Amino acid sequence: MIRALAPGEVDLARSVFGPVLRTDTVRLLRLPPLLRRAFVPGGVAGREWICWPTAVWADDLSQGPLRRQATLIHELVHVWQAQQGVNLLIAKLKAGDNPAAYAYDCGPRTNWATLNIEQQASVVEHRFLLAHGATVPGDDAFYRRVCPF
Repeated sequence: MIRALAPGEVDLARSVFGPVLRTDTVRLLRLPPLLRRAFVPGGVAGREWICWPTAVWADDLSQGPLRRQATLIHELVHVWQAQQGVNLLIAKLKAGDNPAAYAYDCGPRTNWATLNIEQQASVVEHRFLLAHGATVPGDDAFYRRVCPF
């Protein structure tokens, strides 16, 4: 199944990214049951694709649990990166896929440009979670300083 973002998902995206994310070109692709992780392969055929696991598929992910909404935000960061011209395949190969690829330092020297694509997505995801009361690695001042949105 392929679908556009639901109106609630568009609203959720706008609450985080404002006007800098083009949502009209985003499509969600339901993955076969054996694939269990969401991912963004980049832009193909004029669209940005979010591949989403069947086990947690929904008609409107913005109405689901907070962690699922946060995963959508994480994947939308990758959509935004692709829209900015980042080659996600090369960037992912550079970043890696182990826990260290997603971890980031909350110190004063950390800024957006020093983070790899997974760290950038995690920072935005964690800022979203913090705004909704979850415990995350950084504080509000860190996320306000580092996040470009």
